[in-house]
Amino acid sequence: MAQPWQVGIFGCFEDIPTCLLGWCCSCYLFGRNAEQIDGSNKIHMCIGYACLSGCYLCCILHKPRREKLRTAYNLIEKPSDFLATCCCSGCANCQEAREMQLRGIQPGMRVPIASQPH
Repeated sequence: MAQPWQVGIFGCFEDIPTCLLGWCCSCYLFGRNAEQIDGSNKIHMCIGYACLSGCYLCCILHKPRREKLRTAYNLIEKPSDFLATCCCSGCANCQEAREMQLRGIQPGMRVPIASQPH
């Protein structure tokens, strides 16, 4: 059975350093998250996110990684991945970073693939 996120989509203010990183340098936080979630190249993801953010298309890169994180931890899709990544990508970045952090995944570590349901 799917479980709720440990941090809400607007819970970033509970962790000010992550909140500031997510809002001041969201492309970096996204790149770091992507690297932790699926081993993507942090720099490539950062550049792609920055380029696509100007035209509000960053969800093209963001949504698949959020889905992978949700699948790995069997999290409820609330709010929908599409809405979270397209309408509030900064908050979604912070939520994902905090979720991994609370589950013991620190920068440089990867989300365990073995925990993904098949």
